[in-house]
Amino acid sequence: HIGDVSAQAMIDVLRDKDSGVCVDSESFLTTASIVSVLPQDPSFPCIHYFTGTPDPSRSIFKPFIFVDDVKLVPKVQSPSFGNDDPAKKIPRFQEKPDRRHELYKAHEWARSLLENDQDKGQKLMKIMLDLERQGLEAMEDILT
Repeated sequence: HIGDVSAQAMIDVLRDKDSGVCVDSESFLTTASIVSVLPQDPSFPCIHYFTGTPDPSRSIFKPFIFVDDVKLVPKVQSPSFGNDDPAKKIPRFQEKPDRRHELYKAHEWARSLLENDQDKGQKLMKIMLDLERQGLEAMEDILT
């Protein structure tokens, strides 16, 4: 890209399977992908786009701005097991709890749909990418 590189351009790079940047989720799982916009003007917020899911070619990037006293979003928090957490019980790690958050479970459902029902999968992907575009546009409005 000549000139400024946009958040969308970086998202496109992270989704590029042909280049090897985006590794097929069957062979290598990551935890998430992120693109950050760090404005030179300190009066503007830094905006971060997270997938929160392993495969950026099958996920959307959701905008996030870090602020004081942020309210946690339950659907993207892994379950808490308190004192029953296998990491806290003695002997430790004798069982493996399901730590998938709701967004991850929804991603797994969407991934299954994308792989097993081409028509519904394409419709779902179109909706997801439209939501992503709306988020990118809303964040661009904040920066301008």
